[in-house]
Amino acid sequence: MDVIRSVNEDKSVHGCLMLRPLPAGLDEHAACEALRPEKDVDCITSGSLARVFTGKGAGYPPCTAQACVEILDHYHCGLDGRKVVVVGRSLVIGKPVAMLLLARNATVTICHTHTRNLAEECQKADVLIVAAGKAGAVDGKCVSQGQVVIDVGIHVSVDGTMCGDVDFSSVEPLAGAVTPVPGGVGTVTSTVLVGHVIEAAAKAAGIEPKA
Repeated sequence: MDVIRSVNEDKSVHGCLMLRPLPAGLDEHAACEALRPEKDVDCITSGSLARVFTGKGAGYPPCTAQACVEILDHYHCGLDGRKVVVVGRSLVIGKPVAMLLLARNATVTICHTHTRNLAEECQKADVLIVAAGKAGAVDGKCVSQGQVVIDVGIHVSVDGTMCGDVDFSSVEPLAGAVTPVPGGVGTVTSTVLVGHVIEAAAKAAGIEPKA
């Protein structure tokens, strides 16, 4: 906790990324809450999360959740009025990305392990964001022709290769676009993190970043 207090008070530090889980014996919740939201560049505090849901306050959205939206923006995939299905409901990706999409006037459905007829729900989407936390959770049976598919997952398969939550080989022929793993969302996530730190530094210097 002394280290976090030091980070909070150190004007030369503009962002803090806390790698979790913390070592045994440390109170992870207390450690996260001790960090000032304005230095929380990956949304680990309640204050930052509140901003994602309310649009008010300090802090930043989770980098991976924002990366999904950045990818859609980069490829001019309009969100206003579009139906987006998010597979996954964690506070790290699923719920925050749903809030970011709602703020852009998308019509959002969140699916999870108790969702009935998951494939049917996924097929209804214009944009499908998969953050299920399970390798190959979504395959070609869940995808409709021309959908945009964002694969947030990252895993190491039994043969040592990296894969995502989407079964790329069965989805790619159907999708209008699908992010690869590796080289997809993760790469953009790193860029978003750098952007958050730069924005935090600018705000600390009294410079309001351009929208």
